[in-house]
Amino acid sequence: MVRNYIRKKAPPAYSKNDLKEAVQAVKRGTLTLFRAALLYKIPKATLFTHVKGKRGIKSNTGGRAPALPYDVEQKFSNSIKILEKWGMGLSKREVLQLIGRYVKENNIVTPFKNGVPGNDYFVRFTKAFHLSQKKPQSVEVARKRSMDLFVMYDYFNILKQHIENIPASQIYNIDETGFCLDPFRIKVVGEKGRAAHRTTSGPGRENITVLLGGNAAGEKLPPLVVFKGKHIWNSWIPTEEYPGMTYSATKNGWMETETFQKYFENNFLPNIGKDRPTVLIYDGHTSHISISLIEKAIANDVIIVKLPPHSSHLLQPMDLCVFKSLKMAWDAELIKWQRQNYGTKLPKPMFCTILSKIWSQVNPSLLIKGFKKGGIYPFNNEVIPVEHYDPEAYKRWCDSNCKNNNPEEAQVAQPNLRSTLEERFNLPSTSTVPPITPQTSSVNSINPEMPSTSSEHLNPPVNNTKSFESILLEQLKQMPKPAKSIRKRVCIGAEVITSLEAVAKLNEKANKIKKPEKSTTKKDGKKLKRKQVYEEDTDEDSFEEMEVNTSDDDFDLDDEVNGVKKKNS
Repeated sequence: MVRNYIRKKAPPAYSKNDLKEAVQAVKRGTLTLFRAALLYKIPKATLFTHVKGKRGIKSNTGGRAPALPYDVEQKFSNSIKILEKWGMGLSKREVLQLIGRYVKENNIVTPFKNGVPGNDYFVRFTKAFHLSQKKPQSVEVARKRSMDLFVMYDYFNILKQHIENIPASQIYNIDETGFCLDPFRIKVVGEKGRAAHRTTSGPGRENITVLLGGNAAGEKLPPLVVFKGKHIWNSWIPTEEYPGMTYSATKNGWMETETFQKYFENNFLPNIGKDRPTVLIYDGHTSHISISLIEKAIANDVIIVKLPPHSSHLLQPMDLCVFKSLKMAWDAELIKWQRQNYGTKLPKPMFCTILSKIWSQVNPSLLIKGFKKGGIYPFNNEVIPVEHYDPEAYKRWCDSNCKNNNPEEAQVAQPNLRSTLEERFNLPSTSTVPPITPQTSSVNSINPEMPSTSSEHLNPPVNNTKSFESILLEQLKQMPKPAKSIRKRVCIGAEVITSLEAVAKLNEKANKIKKPEKSTTKKDGKKLKRKQVYEEDTDEDSFEEMEVNTSDDDFDLDDEVNGVKKKNS
């Protein structure tokens, strides 16, 4: 099949309406076949096949009609787009199999091999409805579930209360990120068909944590570099650095509570000016929280607003617009340095020098754009696209608004939310989508012996037709969660579990299970007193009440006592 067909002949002189009128005129008997062909400039063979019903009506494009009607394929496309926006996109194979299942369950006659469309159909389908294959970005389920409308609504309410009437120069955001000591983002140009490589000084796993920040007016804060170590040495500090740049060292190279508190006191407060109040927005990590830090912020009239958990990819200004371009510049500078220092690990002073250079080159407009994109300044509580919300959370939000006694208040709280969803997803106004059945297209009974891909060659529709939406819902039906089972390790390394040795080991372990020991309890809970026996009390009378074992293996107590007396005398 030619995908990009170029017509070699001129298009026909007649239109689709001309053909329809000519066929009707011949069937009514007002014109003969020969006269109608001359009048409408239609070939006699073409007119004859349409009058006799041997050829279906062509598509609107003038070529062969598709195997499925346009309205059916449009519903396929809308369903695929909805699933893709909800993070449940379908692969190429799944799309073709679902369409094949729809065709099979509705008894639709198509030229598809084994009832499943092939690659050529997929290319035409994606081109007609502006679809493409793409690699999806992985989003943690915790991030997806955390996008709750109730949580976001509360966050924007709190944010609005605290940033109202506060200028952009007093609204700050800080966030930490890691800079890898080996570049990996920038692509290279090379010969086609051959793999490219880049020689680095390390395995590409070592990172250095840096805390960066700025305000909504585009002003940048001095960075904090957190090295891995116990102390900061003077040899680590470069001669050329960003003004006010600070350093710290922790055991694992990560941010800690004490480190962040020192940064807040010695770096953040001295660099934000004297205008108050000041709003600080951060991601709320546990390494940033301490009672002394909160007391220090209250004393300096600094309002700290914590972002909702797992929402930094949509609300954090530094993540939205700053870090991506900053790390691209970092990789470019790192590649230049490694070319001139082949096989040498990046020293800590040079790390700080490169970081100072790229941080000073960051355009202030990126910071301004980040605050705008996060809905912070200017304030915008509708900045998050509706498709980013969790479907269950959105349903609960809609149900809550419907049950609200004051619908006007709910509408003000989140205006046009439902209409926005319908507009973006092309959904109907009702919650249920009308089923897709063959009856929606024009189906006429024609000669089934003539092969064609026209939609008019469908079998008569059956009553139990199945819609494409119901087939999709079966694919998305959640399985019941399995019951928790106790795990049992059967072997440490590689081993044949079904061998006799493995079975013997399992039986041996089962036999070694200790039985619960009986607890020895004392009568009446009283301690037994020990009686100390002195030498002068060791006479025969003192042993009258003792029970003597007369077995051959034991000593005779009388003989032992007599021996002791003789020895003492």
